[in-house]
Amino acid sequence: MLTEIPKWEEFDQNCCEIAQPVDCGNERKRNMMARGFFLMILFSVTVTLEVNAYNVLFVGAVGSKSHKNFYMAISEELSKNGHQVTLVTPFPSKGNKDNIREVVVPEGNVGKLNLNFFEESFSPRLSSMSQYFKICDSSFGNKQVQDLSREKFDIVFLSAFFCDCYLSLIYQLQVPFIYVSPMGLLSTTAEAIGNPPYPAFLNVPLLQYKHPFTFFQRTVNVLLESFGGLMFHDFIKKMEDRCRNAGLCPESIPPFEELQRNVSLIILNSVRELELPSRPYVPGVVHAGGIHCRPAKPLPQDLQEWIEGAGDDGFIFFSLGSVVKSTDLPEENRQMLVKVFSSLKQRVLWKWDADSMPGLPPNVKIMKWLPQQDILGHPKLRLFMTHGGLFSTYESIYHGTPILGLPVFADQLSNMREVERQGWGKLILWNEMTEDLLLQKMTTVMDNEQVRQYVQMQSSIMKDQPMSPQETVVFWTEYVIRHNGAKHLRSPIADLPWYIIYNMDVWSMVVLIMLLVLWLGVRLLCTITKPCRRMFKNKTD
Repeated sequence: MLTEIPKWEEFDQNCCEIAQPVDCGNERKRNMMARGFFLMILFSVTVTLEVNAYNVLFVGAVGSKSHKNFYMAISEELSKNGHQVTLVTPFPSKGNKDNIREVVVPEGNVGKLNLNFFEESFSPRLSSMSQYFKICDSSFGNKQVQDLSREKFDIVFLSAFFCDCYLSLIYQLQVPFIYVSPMGLLSTTAEAIGNPPYPAFLNVPLLQYKHPFTFFQRTVNVLLESFGGLMFHDFIKKMEDRCRNAGLCPESIPPFEELQRNVSLIILNSVRELELPSRPYVPGVVHAGGIHCRPAKPLPQDLQEWIEGAGDDGFIFFSLGSVVKSTDLPEENRQMLVKVFSSLKQRVLWKWDADSMPGLPPNVKIMKWLPQQDILGHPKLRLFMTHGGLFSTYESIYHGTPILGLPVFADQLSNMREVERQGWGKLILWNEMTEDLLLQKMTTVMDNEQVRQYVQMQSSIMKDQPMSPQETVVFWTEYVIRHNGAKHLRSPIADLPWYIIYNMDVWSMVVLIMLLVLWLGVRLLCTITKPCRRMFKNKTD
């Protein structure tokens, strides 16, 4: 608690009483100088704090609840450093957050997905993806969002997940902006920042080829990379057309693809040190994967007592995340899980979206909500059975927990194939699941000490960074604002056509010159050898 500071007049009087009368005037002068110096320092500190407190707009208007984990982690870290954050989101937070104002746009909620647990490709249907730009326009038309154009912001964070219609708002605000990808580096955002793709050794999303690729695999990868780029460019154009037709875009606005290239940075939900194979990045790409991860906290007493009751055998945690509803499980697979769980020595903690379950074994506990990171960090946890979302995958690495993946859609299958390839987990497809296979893979992961050692090594790599993801995000955000968009970080590749980037025009000229030289050589040889042929013919005659 601060002690009360005496008034300056009382301080002067006390000094005069102590000092000699002849020195009282000089003492007052010294006190006045000290007072002025103190006020100057106080004013400087106040001005510095005000200058360094920025007003940030964060647009995460389209997506799922898991995406908000990434956006909120960034927002909270910025708010902790004194910045005011306005977050546009379909999902309101419970309770108020210091320095964070939420603008809720329910139109941006992608809604409940019609999932097929037995779908071979596990990829989102293109017809579903094509609806996202309509969802973006609906949320952008929200009155609260439109009112933001009349406020003053220092920087805008824009989700790279189908939020490009908000480029119109950024154009109206005339401030720098940063793309935030809840996944890795997508083709359109990579193109905007000038980071070239590398289909020769990097998989297109949803493919699981193992490096090094064969010629056929590289061919497929290149073709899908090109097709994906064209598809996303078409989505951006449709967003722009709808924005103009709805009157939400100013008449003077440039094409969206041109506005995309004004991006200052791209922040990825990816840990660069864990990317295999490692890929080159331009300076404008920043990694903040695992920013939402944190050390485990003590569990609620009732849950802690239940876990302690498992003894040395420990327990298993099963969750399908926030998008996939466990109650949508095919009944055949649910019965398989129940039967296998009942045969285990371990207890099983199951995130289940209902109050009850038929045939629930005594060693299984179901709950609608569970503190996932606190559970993953518990020393008695033996196995995490997960849908394989990127956020759950990073949390598993952070807490050093082996996993058994049961992917359902989108990137979950490729995430789990990569986990299995690296050797710290196993994968089961729903259409291949049997009781024997499920039990065999569960015990393989739990009983193999090498699996646990490998994931703990990955955990140490993830945590061993020169700057934490939190520090990285704050530094680069303030850096971009201080340097008016940090255009000096921009790669020239963003402004070059593909045939110049790969020197296709140069190599075409080289090939043409070589062909021309070869043709001239052949012609010259024919010209020289023609008299020789005649001479040889005359001698033989």
